[in-house]
Amino acid sequence: MQRGTPIAVSITRWVGLLGASLWAGVHLVLAAHVVFPGNLTATEIYSIFFGFTSALAIITAVIFLLGLKNLYLPSLIFYIIDFALLTETRTAPALFIGKVLPVNIYVELSWALDIILIIVSAVLWKIDKS
Repeated sequence: MQRGTPIAVSITRWVGLLGASLWAGVHLVLAAHVVFPGNLTATEIYSIFFGFTSALAIITAVIFLLGLKNLYLPSLIFYIIDFALLTETRTAPALFIGKVLPVNIYVELSWALDIILIIVSAVLWKIDKS
């Protein structure tokens, strides 16, 4: 963190750092364990997707840690897109699978983290002028 940064901004950055790290951890678990019986293509695609988004979440954690203000908006967009995709696959047939996916503890945790990280990204994008 930079010297002279307001305490509210620093705390918000740390909340973002911890939230993004937890989000990445959840999705790394999914990348390692996602299985769609009888559909190897979907299994591979979703596993790669979860791994890729985990890497992006780790990058957003670093963005929050370093206070890279010009990258708060892309972080906000990333979490909005993830929230939309997560919601879409629970309300309409998922791509490559052809059916609505169930809601489970990982989905609920991801929804909560997405909402928190959308708020954190938006707040930092608006208030972090230091």
